[in-house]
Amino acid sequence: MYGNKKNNSGFMVDNRNLMIFKFGLISILAIGLYYPELHSMVSDWADKKEYSHGFLIPLISGYVMWTKRNTLRNTPIQPDIKGLFVLIAGIILLLLGNVGFEPFVRRFSMIITIMGLIYLILGSKMLKEMSFPVGYLLLMIPLPYIIIKTISVNLRLIDANATYSVLNFLGMPILQDGVKLELLQMSVVVADLCTGILSLVAIMAIAVLYAYLTQRHIICRLALISVAAPIAIISNMFRLIITVGLAHFYGQRVFGDFIHEFHGSVNFLITVFLVVLAGRFISKIDNRISSKREI
Repeated sequence: MYGNKKNNSGFMVDNRNLMIFKFGLISILAIGLYYPELHSMVSDWADKKEYSHGFLIPLISGYVMWTKRNTLRNTPIQPDIKGLFVLIAGIILLLLGNVGFEPFVRRFSMIITIMGLIYLILGSKMLKEMSFPVGYLLLMIPLPYIIIKTISVNLRLIDANATYSVLNFLGMPILQDGVKLELLQMSVVVADLCTGILSLVAIMAIAVLYAYLTQRHIICRLALISVAAPIAIISNMFRLIITVGLAHFYGQRVFGDFIHEFHGSVNFLITVFLVVLAGRFISKIDNRISSKREI
């Protein structure tokens, strides 16, 4: 029942449809406020391969919301004034992002603002139910360049060291100078794109969704998300080892655009498969622990 009953927060709980209408109307105004950020973010998705998965994130978030539609219909709407503080925090972050010329902060503030609106108009129970699909939108936001560059620089050296160690152990003539690998026929430089940074962000987005859909407990979800990044890094490391090893026998043709793209696609699918296996392994452990507790 949703009459004119006053809740503990001091709000008058109006008709459910009216509250949803108010939320939709204010959300449209918020979209207008954040339109410049949305436009620039979509441009990043289109121009930068490492963020092309951004087009899928809102669709996935919407799908998860749709699967929860029955639960959302039965979730009581209880506006809460405390949501106003979350909303104000989002607006302050937007202002700070504009002052500091930091697009990541401005885009991040958009998610906080959405959560604040849900909390304020629809209430904490509705926010709890919508927390994952809304929070998942964070994965559509491109990371700051400094973070991506720092990760790439470290991965370049790690990959170069691993490739040299494995191929040298196998008896292949190879020398290493930082991120540069010297073969008999050529020199190979481990570039940023060779670190798998293009697929790492997408893999993490897949891992977060897969963990949410398949794991029952928060600890299991966090465990799966935690192992996803190492799996992606190690998988790409093996790809680089194989590629450099093949270059020793077949030369520059190994680095042709088609072959390089093919290697990357196969490596991505293998990484996703390994993440799925890890998820099943974690689920089995969780089921065994749960069954022992019941006994």
